[in-house]
Amino acid sequence: MQKQSNILFYYALMVLLLCLHVTKSSPLIKGARGLFFTILFLFSLNTISQQLQNPSFEGATGIAIQPQGWKAYGPASSPDTQPGAWNVTLPASHGNTYMSMVCRGYSIFDSYMWESAIQGLNNPLTIGETYHYSIDLATSKHFLADTIQFDNPVNFRIWGMSNNSEKELLWESGAVANTDWKTVYFEVIPNIATDYFILEAYYTQMPKYCGNVLVDNMKYYPQKPIIQKDTLIAGLVPVSVDNDTIPTQIDGREINKEAEFTFRGDKLIITVWDNRTTDGDVISLFLNNKNILKEFTISKDRLEVEVDVEEGVEYYLTLYAHNLGDIPPNTVAMYISDGQRKKFITLTSDLKACGAVKLKIETELANAELMH
Repeated sequence: MQKQSNILFYYALMVLLLCLHVTKSSPLIKGARGLFFTILFLFSLNTISQQLQNPSFEGATGIAIQPQGWKAYGPASSPDTQPGAWNVTLPASHGNTYMSMVCRGYSIFDSYMWESAIQGLNNPLTIGETYHYSIDLATSKHFLADTIQFDNPVNFRIWGMSNNSEKELLWESGAVANTDWKTVYFEVIPNIATDYFILEAYYTQMPKYCGNVLVDNMKYYPQKPIIQKDTLIAGLVPVSVDNDTIPTQIDGREINKEAEFTFRGDKLIITVWDNRTTDGDVISLFLNNKNILKEFTISKDRLEVEVDVEEGVEYYLTLYAHNLGDIPPNTVAMYISDGQRKKFITLTSDLKACGAVKLKIETELANAELMH
């Protein structure tokens, strides 16, 4: 729909140019004018349909008061319209107000919960289409609710949801640590019919803790905005390993285990892509000490890598970042499948540490049955 509307818009411009060369009294110009404005209206309607109501998060400020057009979503969720609540004083990046959301650690009420806000789209996002957005994000180091300091960075996530309540994670920012507004550009490519956007604050690490994110000025772009690329960091140095297989560091960078999955069989299919903003991230992947993907630029196009594994063996799948792209850190969405089980994870790496997932390969059930 988006690509078709763009073609219609360009065609309308061509019609307008034609009209400039035809006399005003000609019947052709009258028809062309009608066609032009009809096509322009259709283009504008499609553009508006992808916009949100109140993307600037304007509204009456106060505790547990959501901006107009937005509703709290989920248990113990009560986003606030800022500034002025909970000691938050940062001026809005656009308009007069914005929204804050928190993650909670242990407290007397609502321990280990997090906040979200939801809004229905004017027109559902189409499966497989690419949609371009930007949003302004920040955090407050002075966020004090009652006696609890919510002063840690959190992850900002956008979910898509269908009318049937099917949900899909469309994009996430990683830790938002900047105390001044930063505009972040991102793309979403839904795999489900997306009738709602859910904006969510979530934890960047465990155990769960208290933190906040500030959100303002969410924009939709009919065309992809131009984003400047970073310079690559060249070269890999050898992997340091333990017991000849399990890596302990790569290029002097420590390895952080972010998750652990269990699979069966002798092959895994690893699918990688960028589910955030395509900003020139360049990665390498290691399965233990084996380089299975070298200096690859991540994009919205999904790449499958098939690897051989052995039953009863543990592996570390490690993400090495050659650069930080335009929006640090370097982040990759990933499916890992053995043909029967399929797991999703987003790995994050920077120039000091590498994100990794531990993979345990169990013995096939069929083999176990043969032993009885």
